[in-house]
Amino acid sequence: MVIYIVSDGKKGHLSQTRGLANALVRQAIKLHPESKHDVHELDVSRLSLLKKLHYTAENLNLPKPSIVLCAGHGTHLAALSLARSEHCRCIVCMKPSLPVSLFDLCITPRHDYANENAVPGNVLLTRGAINCVTPNASAEKRDTLVLIGGPSKDFGWDEDHLITQLSSLARDNNGQITLTTSRRTPADFIVALHASCPNIRVIPVEQTGQNWVAEHLVTAKDVWVTQDSVSMVYEALSSGAPVGILEMPVNPKRAGKTPGRVTRGLAQLVNEERVTTFTQWLTARQLKPTTPLREADEAADYILHRFPHLLS
Repeated sequence: MVIYIVSDGKKGHLSQTRGLANALVRQAIKLHPESKHDVHELDVSRLSLLKKLHYTAENLNLPKPSIVLCAGHGTHLAALSLARSEHCRCIVCMKPSLPVSLFDLCITPRHDYANENAVPGNVLLTRGAINCVTPNASAEKRDTLVLIGGPSKDFGWDEDHLITQLSSLARDNNGQITLTTSRRTPADFIVALHASCPNIRVIPVEQTGQNWVAEHLVTAKDVWVTQDSVSMVYEALSSGAPVGILEMPVNPKRAGKTPGRVTRGLAQLVNEERVTTFTQWLTARQLKPTTPLREADEAADYILHRFPHLLS
């Protein structure tokens, strides 16, 4: 099986397509241990709209693909053009901006559909976005890992309340707490955190590599994620570690409006007791244990059963 990943170069989108590609290879090898598989990434982020519309493998000097994967609105046209020219399947890891009927399969987080009964037949719903994280039961679980986001479309920012939550965690934690930020985290947050919680080790996002979060999730005994960072919540759940949610205020622009997809997704996780909110933690002083999400493996298994010719 030869897999092409059409990429816009964005870390979050690559995490989804790489996670699915890796899972497809794992599942294919389980079914056919002697089989060989290749994955090739094609960055189309600098191509014009016209070039994406007519994108082919003519000058790539690569083996013919069995399947094309993409994520990110900027990859849709190039992926569809490539798949059409190579007569292979095209799968998108998101709710696309183009009609879903153009794709052979759309792998979409369930929170993107307010009514799950109205989901088209070529849409596979997942609990959250697919990612590259896989659990490792043999890894030594050491630190508490904290992942901080920032203001977003759905959530605002209350630095004082966030630091109050982190201070409570620090007082109750006997081990090391390691915290990292994101591109959305306000610049002065780290200074304020150091003043209130000097025992929390801070690694700013600028000092982390591409795989830093995934590597630290594997060794985390538990994970706390700010409410706005939905993709990090699902990555944390994929690691198998208990997950807590640091509460953030609702964006004032969304006050009184119907909850957005991120809010809906988190509410589902809370109702299913897959995550523990900070308010819940204050009562029990422990996070709910959970079984790891295996979204990528489940999606790969579905794909190989729906399109069995991929293994021929």
